[in-house]
Amino acid sequence: MFKPLSQVRRRDVSEVLALRSESQHEGIQAGLALTREAKEFGLGLRQFLDLAVDVRGSAESDKYRSANGYLSGYEASLAALNLPVNDNLPAGHVLDAASDTFQTYPGTRALFPEVVDDVVRWKYRQEQLETTAAFVAQSRTVNGVEMISTVIEDNEEDYQVNRAVAELGRFPVRTIRSGQTAVQFYKHGGGLRISYEFARRVRLDMLTPFNNRAARETERSKVITATHVLLNGDGVNGAAPVVAQSAFDANAAAGKLSWEGMSGWLVARAKAGTPVDTVIGNWDAYLLWLRMFALPTSSLNRTDAENLAATGFQMNAVPLVSGTVNFALSSGVPAGRLLGISKGDTIEELIEAGSNIDESERAIQNQSITYVKSENSGYKLAFGDTRSVYNFGA
Repeated sequence: MFKPLSQVRRRDVSEVLALRSESQHEGIQAGLALTREAKEFGLGLRQFLDLAVDVRGSAESDKYRSANGYLSGYEASLAALNLPVNDNLPAGHVLDAASDTFQTYPGTRALFPEVVDDVVRWKYRQEQLETTAAFVAQSRTVNGVEMISTVIEDNEEDYQVNRAVAELGRFPVRTIRSGQTAVQFYKHGGGLRISYEFARRVRLDMLTPFNNRAARETERSKVITATHVLLNGDGVNGAAPVVAQSAFDANAAAGKLSWEGMSGWLVARAKAGTPVDTVIGNWDAYLLWLRMFALPTSSLNRTDAENLAATGFQMNAVPLVSGTVNFALSSGVPAGRLLGISKGDTIEELIEAGSNIDESERAIQNQSITYVKSENSGYKLAFGDTRSVYNFGA
């Protein structure tokens, strides 16, 4: 178990200067002590320094103040250690100084992954096409083992449904209990290994394209893992039920999306009380989705959706035409299938706190930099009845 965050000791900015000790042995020990302390509280170094470094209460607090106010604990630490993350020539800051600091003071290498992330964020912002943010209800950090919860519905006959509750009547009450099955965590990411001599000769922003590739691969791995849980269950909630497109459109061609079938499926989900607001599919399904709305299917140069709208038909309960059903990309969805969910109450993403500290410790002690872009995450379902698989491939 991790220590409670209320026990983090607040300290002066000057204490981080131990990482720049002229004695390499003392600097290494200071770096290891910092990473161990952050690990005890389940925090990454950025979050730990933000909490532990008291900038306002430091003896030389004015050194760490800008026009926008005081720097954060992490930002003040970088300034004290001479670890700039971009070029600011008027202020006399150059990115090359960070490479010199890492080369000269081994203790500062604990912050190498965080500094590289900041360099990349300043240099380039990559758009992620497959991302868990498109379909998870929330993403939160956990400090230890988390059990998959079970939702127990109240007996329907014990309360009134679909009308006002009478005096002294009962409201429906759901009971949430902690189960016996723990959330399974997976490690996602990739890394680069370079020597400190190499890092000394090149600027840190050289790593930008490699960091971007690692970030994209990490996110794609997370999406595939989360999709597996959505399709197959989390150990407490079972697999998502499958419905055939032919159940809603008997004349639909296999392997093609039918507007009639799709609208029937979405209305059926809304009638069941679990309307679909997010549809997840692979790249081939996304192409079919685009064609269903974008390509003309009549001599009037109108799509199926536009033809229906022209007749006065409106999808009031599930306004697919107006774009309230979003499409999320996932290479983990099988061919010929779409996964429909209610985003707000279906799946949670849990991120293990401080899971990258081990890499920082190794960076301090080795003569090479192994820069790892990784994340330990797990997924659990909030409700088991908010998922439906639409099979249009058969």
